[in-house]
Amino acid sequence: MEKVRVALIGAGGMANRVHYPSLATFDDVELVGLCDVVPDKLEATAEKFEIAKTFSCYKAMIEETKPDAVYALMPPHVLFDVAMDIMDADCNLFIEKPPAVTTHQTLCLGKKAEDKGLITSVGWQRRYHPLVHHCFEEVKKVGEPHQVVTHFLKPSNVGPNYPYYRGAIDIMHCDAIHAVDALRYYCGLSDVKAVASDVRNLDSWYPLTFNAIVSFENGCVGILHVNWRTGKRAFNFEFHAAGASAYIDADGVGEVTVSSEKEPVVNTTFSEFVDSDEGFMNQGFREENRAFIDAVKSGKQLHNNLQDAVKSMDLVDKIYANSITG
Repeated sequence: MEKVRVALIGAGGMANRVHYPSLATFDDVELVGLCDVVPDKLEATAEKFEIAKTFSCYKAMIEETKPDAVYALMPPHVLFDVAMDIMDADCNLFIEKPPAVTTHQTLCLGKKAEDKGLITSVGWQRRYHPLVHHCFEEVKKVGEPHQVVTHFLKPSNVGPNYPYYRGAIDIMHCDAIHAVDALRYYCGLSDVKAVASDVRNLDSWYPLTFNAIVSFENGCVGILHVNWRTGKRAFNFEFHAAGASAYIDADGVGEVTVSSEKEPVVNTTFSEFVDSDEGFMNQGFREENRAFIDAVKSGKQLHNNLQDAVKSMDLVDKIYANSITG
C-alpha cells in the first residue's frame, strides 16, 4: 500500500507528546480519524495534527473511515473491549503498555490477533531506544551478552491510594513492566528457565521494590532492579559479553568498552546520538511507530506483538510468585 490509513483513539498526553508527533513525520501515513470522549481534547488534538474527521464513538469512526490500522491509546483497565472490537473489525492494532490488566487478558488479545492474522504492536519503546539499541549491537559485535541488567527507579510518596488508576493495576504490570520487557528483549527473547526474586513493601501497604535474577534458556542471566522509593528517577542498562560491556543511562550517557580497545567505542548521550532533544525522537517512540507502519505495509509480524507480550506479563507473575518474602 502506498499510504497506511490510520485511525486514532485517545487524545491524551502520550498520544500528543510522542505517538501522533511520530506519525506526523511519516509521508506514508494518513490520519483519517480521531476519537475521544472529551470534546476539548478531541478538538485541540485534531487541530494540532490536522485531522479532519472527529468522533465520540470509535466504532462509528472505524465504520466510516475504514482504516488499515488503529491506535488505541488509553488506560489498561478500559482497553480490553476496545482492542477486541478493533481486531474484530479486522484492523491492525497499536496499543501502549501494558497490553492489559492481567496475563489472561493479554493471552486472549494475542489469540484474537493470531486468529485474525493481524499485525499488532505493544509500546515497549525501550526495545527501540536508539542509543540503548546501538550500544547493545556494539556489544554483540564482540560476543553474545551473557548478562543483562535493567534498573528502573522512581521517587514516589506513599499514600492511602494506590498510584495507578486507584488500584486497577499494580506497579509491576503497569509501569515497571518496561524494565521486565526490556530484560527479556536484550536477553534474546529466550524462554524463562528460572526466577529468584525479592518483593518488598518497605514503609508502604503495597509492594514498592522488586529485585529478581532471571535465568533464560539460552544461557543469558537477567538482573532486574525496580524501586519506587528512591531519591530520583533513572532507567539504566548494562550489557556484558566476554570482552565487551555497555553502561547506559536511557536519559543520559551511553558507553561501550571493548577489552581490545584503549578508548570506549561508544561514548555519547541519548540526545546527541540522534541529534534531537525531542522525546519522541530520542526515546524510541518514532522507531517503534515506524516499525509498526512498516509491518502493516509488509504484513511481517513484529517482535513486540501481542502474542509476545504475554511472556512479559507472565514474567511479572513469576517475579511475584517466586519472591522469598512471600
